[in-house]
This record gives sequence, C-alpha cells and structure tokens, in this order.
Amino acid sequence: MRIRLGLLIAALLLLSVPFAHALDCPTDVPVVTIAPHSQGGFSWGNGVRPMNDPCVYALGVDSLNDAAWYVGGVNGLYMTKTNGLFWTKPLSGHVGVLYMEPIHRLVYVGIANKLYLSRDQGANWNVIGTYSAPVTSVLVVNNTLYVGLGWNTHAVLSGVYRSNLGGGLPTFLPFGAGHTGLIVWSLAYDPIDDVLYAGNEIYDHQPTPYVPKFFRSANGGVNWSSNLQGIMQNHVIAMAVRPSDGYLYALNEGAGVYGSSTNGTTWIPPISPMGVGDSLLMDPLLTTRLFAGRQKSGLIIGDGGAWVSIDEGKTFTAIGLPGATVGQMSFNGTRTKLYAAAYASGIYIS
Repeated sequence: MRIRLGLLIAALLLLSVPFAHALDCPTDVPVVTIAPHSQGGFSWGNGVRPMNDPCVYALGVDSLNDAAWYVGGVNGLYMTKTNGLFWTKPLSGHVGVLYMEPIHRLVYVGIANKLYLSRDQGANWNVIGTYSAPVTSVLVVNNTLYVGLGWNTHAVLSGVYRSNLGGGLPTFLPFGAGHTGLIVWSLAYDPIDDVLYAGNEIYDHQPTPYVPKFFRSANGGVNWSSNLQGIMQNHVIAMAVRPSDGYLYALNEGAGVYGSSTNGTTWIPPISPMGVGDSLLMDPLLTTRLFAGRQKSGLIIGDGGAWVSIDEGKTFTAIGLPGATVGQMSFNGTRTKLYAAAYASGIYIS
C-alpha cells in the first residue's frame, strides 16, 4: 500500500513563518501542541513525539501489528513496537520517503541519495541503492521495485529505476528526450490495465508558463507516454488507484484531487480545491473515500489539518488537527484506527 505523502522534505523546506519561535522545525516552523478534540466524526487524542522530536511527517503502521510504527522526519527514522511508549532511531538524516509493502512486510526508507530496506520489521537495515539524486518515491508492483528521484538539473534525463525487491539488477528507465529536471513525487500502479503512473514537478518550474509532467507506461516503464498533464493545474504529489476498476486519483499540490477513468488521458477536476495538499490516503474498504493532509501555510486555503472526501475527491471536509501541516496518514491493518503525522507537532490517532 502506498503511503505517501506524501509530505516530502523538499516541500517542507518551502514552508516559512514571519517570526522565530522558542522551538521550531526547519525552516522556522513553530512547534504546536494540539489538544484532544473531535471534528467531523473523528476523535483525536494527545500527540506522540518520537524521542521528543516533533519534526516528523512520514508515517507507516505495520499491517499485522498495531503497536509497530515507523516515523520519519528531518532528523531520521524512528521505530516503536509499543504504541509510541518506547522508541529507537535506526537511521539518521532527512527522510525523503517511507514506503510500507504489506505482503512481504518490507519497509523502504529513502534518506538523501540512499534507499534503505528492512526485511525483518526494522531489526536490520541495509542500503540497497545509492543514486545520483535524492530518493523521493518508491513503489512495489508484485516482485518489482520502482524508485523515483528528485533531480535538480536539466543536464541529464529524468526517469525511474526498476529492480528486484532487494534493489538488485537495477535498470534506469528514462521518461524520454527532453524530460529533465523532474522531481518524481509519486508513483502508482493500475492492476486492471497493468499501467504505471509517474507524477512529476519540474524543479525550477522552467520553462514558463509552467507545465508539470505526468506520464503513463503500459510496459513497466520501458516506454512512457507523452505528457498527460492535461487540465490539471499543478504537479501531482500523491496518487491512489482503485483496485476494482482502475480509477485514478491524482492529488495536485494546491489544486485538489483530479480523477481519471481513462488511464490519465482525460481528467475530472475537483468541484472545490482543498488547498495545498501534502498527502493522500484511499480507504481500502470504501475506495470512494479519500483522506488528505493539508499544509499550514498562513493562507486562507491552507490552514492545515486532516480532511476527508466521500465523493471521490470532488469535495473535502475537515476532520481535525487544525493549525498543523498534516503529512502522511495510515490505517492499522484492521482499518479501525487512523494515524496522522503532523509536522512540527507529532503523531495523532483517531
């Protein structure tokens, strides 16, 4: 299951506030404490901070063990097997992506240009890939691993890496001539039509007018479509695919969730954009219900918090955690609990 997020570190570093605070997270984001509260049918308890670190934004919960959480942030990866009572910190550095593969219970973590893998629920970690740019997205399709990077140059082609689950036999699959300087924020897979998707931001938003890149591949990344960005207003930072019919959800930064029943050839826009979105989570049992996290940006449309849509992303309603940027969210294995990582605040459970 893709847990993303996606709140990735490069997006976080764009956040700013007009004053310093006694305790801040990069860059100058004040730490906030959210009291227990209820909103929109969801009740949230006290926040949990791994080793007293509030600067977290990535989150995954073991599908077979509710007490086992993996939490990433600017300072590294934290683990708990005790529902947040006790913590360890196996990896240090800015976490770019955290991906939980539920079938084999594999955990992938991207830190800077390295990709780490644990095959034993965090007991051991190994570097399975070192790349020329930071790791920004990970996807497992059957027994194949796809890795997206965040390029900051137009001097080389952008694309994805494909390998076995342990990173062996890696192959670089470029998006094609002229596609350079891309940050591959999100990868997704349609099991009905056997189609791979990649949502990308151009790192310098050049040339102008800015037109992001969205690609589709029908042969495992060997060949990619021309740009299918279409009517989408901004770059795609998170995706989900309904396994029953292949319907694609694509979260645009700041422009809401676009939908497609045509493998990205055409898009259905949201009725009301939700503001600056950071993460997207599809309910695995009710796949028309989506959860999204939003940035706390100080703008009218961006007051942070967790949000839910019951109409395929067309509209969203707030469900709590106001005043904080909500990054990745996750269900437990039985879907009885919803977890959220709130940047500069902590981990919250409903």
